[in-house]
Amino acid sequence: MRDPVEDWNRSVFGLISPDALRRHLAPQILARLREAGVTPTGWRSVRIGGAQIDAVADIQKAGAGQTFRYRPLDALFAIGPALALRLQDQQERPPEQLYGDLQRLKGRTTPGASEAGTIRHDLGLINAVLSLVHLSDSPSNSAQESRVILGPVAEDPDRAWAPADGLAGYLDALTAGLQPERRRFGDVLTAVRGRIAAALWTELTEAGRRTVADLVQRGALAEPAAGTRIAAELSPAASAHPLADVLRLPFTPGGPPVDMADVQGLLRLHGCALDTWEFVVLATSIYFEPVRP
Repeated sequence: MRDPVEDWNRSVFGLISPDALRRHLAPQILARLREAGVTPTGWRSVRIGGAQIDAVADIQKAGAGQTFRYRPLDALFAIGPALALRLQDQQERPPEQLYGDLQRLKGRTTPGASEAGTIRHDLGLINAVLSLVHLSDSPSNSAQESRVILGPVAEDPDRAWAPADGLAGYLDALTAGLQPERRRFGDVLTAVRGRIAAALWTELTEAGRRTVADLVQRGALAEPAAGTRIAAELSPAASAHPLADVLRLPFTPGGPPVDMADVQGLLRLHGCALDTWEFVVLATSIYFEPVRP
């Protein structure tokens, strides 16, 4: 009987995530992988749900106390498909070297810790969830993760993977109707706070309006305390307005607990709803520190 782990000694399971596809970065990621000596021999478009996310968390030994951190992945995979890849080594490296080389190429997810020359640094991760690409770190994990993501068909390579020569055409078709997403955390928070300030404009003091104008002109609406500064300038009658609470949120770890469904409902009620990209950026950044300019 064929050992499924041995099948991955010279191949690596990869996943280009929905945020990279929305940002039209898949061709650049594939080019970086080819430069590192691996080429896709098969691919598959996949929709990933909660059960698969939890199964991968188990493979990665997230632990019962850490699984809540995987909930932002629900928001990520809700915005579109991911691209699963079977990446073949072209340099005949031992498995330890192959997997180690690709882990270094992938880069780290901690803001400021991912080195220049890595995919995540050079192409710009947003946070540890919106981090562009996943590459399994061992043949065993490649075997397990591919089976979780693809299902039982993963054990039959002829059925599991589409031929590599169709990948470029698929990516062209997938992105044809999507404007490349360029907004980062600061852009998103700036837009959300700007919409809220406009909705509350008549409730702001004159000093508050000057504060908003100054923050906008300096490009500082996304600074951590900017929302609190604006909320402090609401008239006494409006100081308890529900939107004031949203203004005060930093949308980063360490802030007050945030139920993003409630936030979205409140913003929609007042004509300030988040679009899908804004939602996923904020919903992931409340758990994982975002990269700031």
